[in-house]
Amino acid sequence: MKEIRKIKCVDDYTSYYGMKAQHPLVGVICFDELGEVRHSMNDYGVYGFFLHRESQVALRHGMSQYQYGENSLICVAPEQIGGHPDDGTTVQLTGWAILFHPTLLTDTPLAAQIDNYGFFSYMINEALKLDAYECNIITSILRSIRHELEHRDSHGLKEIVVSYITLLLNYAQRAFLRQYPSATNLKSNDLLARFHTLLYNYYKLGLQEKHGLPTVAYCASELCLTANYFGDVVKRATGSTAQSYIQRFIIQRARRLLLNGATTAEAAYQLGFEYPQHLNRMFRRLMGTSPSEYIKKCM
Repeated sequence: MKEIRKIKCVDDYTSYYGMKAQHPLVGVICFDELGEVRHSMNDYGVYGFFLHRESQVALRHGMSQYQYGENSLICVAPEQIGGHPDDGTTVQLTGWAILFHPTLLTDTPLAAQIDNYGFFSYMINEALKLDAYECNIITSILRSIRHELEHRDSHGLKEIVVSYITLLLNYAQRAFLRQYPSATNLKSNDLLARFHTLLYNYYKLGLQEKHGLPTVAYCASELCLTANYFGDVVKRATGSTAQSYIQRFIIQRARRLLLNGATTAEAAYQLGFEYPQHLNRMFRRLMGTSPSEYIKKCM
């Protein structure tokens, strides 16, 4: 299986293209300025928007082919996988991209709102179609963010950048609602999409309060698969086990709870852990630091 690159932070993506870091939590790329680049399949730990002026590459999103055309916007969220496997060839991409870490949104209203944007759904396997006006506006937004990162001082930088990102999200949401007027009826045969949605709904319905953490056996049963077959398919698609996928999903939620003011104990019980030290142990193993140290580093 081709290697899947882990994009744990913005620099993991931008450094792949030889770019210097603009900011630890956010980066803007103009692909037209880069020349030809190698393909990559990415496992995202950050949010990303990719504005493509042309469509030249066959892309995957989860386990499905991703449909996109000229003047389209691709949106990814943490714990999603997408891209084109690195087969040794290169391509000249056109357009822009912005990637930002969830930590950027700490102490902002957007931290609690970003999950409400429907275009981040793993069920979406088609890019957002933009008209010329929307392309120009989004390009202008990304140019402005890059200018702030590279040429302005740090006073109020976070607030200004998050305001631009909020504006970008709202333009994307308008395109999404135009393209998917009945978004609640979206369906997908992509197992990863259904797996991701199953985990999301597990917490949305509060099932962790009665059953604790979601398990591989539970997910396989809900998806009408044997646990072994389910595990094999997830392993082939993501390069990691289904259990690892679940744990990363849980830690992503833990990070949001912690950054929104929850204590380690409060986050642990909200997520379905029996004891806070169990969250502490999983968090340290996956993040390389304890929850309390993570909060101090982000504040």
